[in-house]
Amino acid sequence: MSVQEYLDKHMLSRKIEDAVNAAVRAKAPDPVLFISNHMRKAVPSAITEIKARQVFDSRGVPTVEVDLHTNKGVFRASSPSGVSFGMHEVVELRDGDTRKYLGKGVTKAVKNINEKISEALIGMDPTLQSQIDQAMMDLDKTENKARNIFHAKHHTSEWDHAELGANAILAVSIAACKAGAAEKEILYRVVFRYRKDFPIMQVSLYKHIADLSGKGKPVLPVPAITVISGGKHAGNNLAAQEIMILPVGAHSFEEAMQIGSETYHHLKAVILEKYGSSGCNVGDDEGLDLVKVAIERAGYTERIKLAMDFSATDFCIDYPLVSIEQPFDKDDWEHAKQFSDLGICQV
Repeated sequence: MSVQEYLDKHMLSRKIEDAVNAAVRAKAPDPVLFISNHMRKAVPSAITEIKARQVFDSRGVPTVEVDLHTNKGVFRASSPSGVSFGMHEVVELRDGDTRKYLGKGVTKAVKNINEKISEALIGMDPTLQSQIDQAMMDLDKTENKARNIFHAKHHTSEWDHAELGANAILAVSIAACKAGAAEKEILYRVVFRYRKDFPIMQVSLYKHIADLSGKGKPVLPVPAITVISGGKHAGNNLAAQEIMILPVGAHSFEEAMQIGSETYHHLKAVILEKYGSSGCNVGDDEGLDLVKVAIERAGYTERIKLAMDFSATDFCIDYPLVSIEQPFDKDDWEHAKQFSDLGICQV
C-alpha cells in the first residue's frame, strides 16, 4: 500500500488539514503540540484499562477505589459506605476475614473489578452509561449484589452467590460517568469547532448526569444540614437519628451553606452554655429547642425550617417540621403511604 493510498483509506489528509487549520485559527504558539492534542481529541473514546485497589475512607475503613483509563485520560472514583444499612439496599462485598480489618477488607471486590468487570468493559464507549451499568448488572445475578453468611469458628464469611458486590459496581460506574462527561466536552469541541460564538466549556459531571436522565435544566436542591445526631450510632439520649436544618430562605447554594455553617456554630455555643463541654444527653424535643435558639441567635428565624430523620421505632414530636425521613419501619409501606398522603410535610 502506498503512502497516498494509506492516507486516503483513513482520511488522514482531511483530518490533518482540519488540525492545521485549527492551529492557525487559534494562533497556537506551539503548533506541533496543538495539532497533536487536536488529533488525539478527534479519536473516538473507549475504555482501555480499569484498575482497582483497596484504600481507606474517612473512618479508616477499607473501601474500593478505581482508575478507569480511556484514550482521553484517567478517571478515578471510590465507593465508601455509611455506618447503617437499609434492608433493601444493595450490599457491599467484604472479605469477611475478621483477622484483617475486622472482616471489612475489600480485596475480593478489587479482584472482581480487575478481572471480571475489566474484561467486560474494555473497549466500551464511556458515554454509554446505561450500557456500561447493564453490562455489570448482567455479570452479577444476585438480587442485592451480595449475601453474607458469617462463620465465627473460622473467622470467615461465606458470600452466598455473590458475584461482584455493590461497592465494585458503583466505583466503576462513577469512574465511567466521569469519563463520559470528559468525552462529551470533546464531542462539543468537534461539533462546534467552527462556531466562534459558541463558548466551549468543560461539561460538568452534574450536567452530564442531567443529560443522561433527560433533565435539561438541573436545579440544586436545598441542602439538608445535620446539626445534631442521635440514634444507636450516637452517644446521647436522642431517639431520632438526625435533627436537620433546611435553609429554604437562601437565594443561592453558597448562601445556604453560609446560613447552615453560622447556625451550626451558634448551636455549639448554645450547648456549651447549657451543658458544658461534656453535655450531650438531650432528648428529641430538647434538641429541637436548642436548634431553635441557635437559629434565632444566627438571625435566620424566617429563613430556616426544621427536618428530622427518625429511624426510630416510635416517636412523638410537637414541632413544625417540613421534612421527615423514615418516619416508620423500613417495611411499613402502608403507614408510610398514609402519612405521605396527609400532605403535612415532605416524607
